[in-house]
Formats: sequence, structure tokens, C-alpha cells
Amino acid sequence: MAEIEINTKIFRKDNLDIVYSVSGKKHLNGILHYKLKSENAGEIFLSEHAVNDRFVTENKHCAKPNNSVSRLFNKLIKNGYIIGKSNEK
Repeated sequence: MAEIEINTKIFRKDNLDIVYSVSGKKHLNGILHYKLKSENAGEIFLSEHAVNDRFVTENKHCAKPNNSVSRLFNKLIKNGYIIGKSNEK
């Protein structure tokens, strides 16, 4: 993943409602760390590896996926899924 710029919004992968803003960068022990700020939590420092593992940038979060129909729905359609009550003939 490319280096994240300051003032970029990032979202937690496990809860996309939590938004952080990158407010600074710092090299500590040869590893890039990001200073993150959110409305709910104060400021925290996380390594580049932790950010890449646990967060997604605004561009990737808002990007429209290539496949607009889920794979599960595609399987249901292929197997002849019928809408309606099961007792109807």
C-alpha cells in the first residue's frame, strides 16, 4: 500500500462507521508511524503495518466494486431461486 497522506480519512475494516484522520507522520525505529485522530478517541500512533492491516482509505472504501451483485445472490439465481411463498403452486 502506498504511503497515506496527511488529512486523509481512513476507516476501520471491522467497523466502517469509525473514521480516523491522519494528522501526522513520524519515523520511529526505522518504521513509519501515523498519528491518527478521531472524534470519539483522542490521538493515537500506529505503525504503517498496523494501519495497512486494520484500516482502509477513503478512496478504497468509496470505490464501487466491479461486481455489483453478490456472489451468493448469483448462486441463488443460477440454482433457480423463486420469489414467493413456498406453498404456492
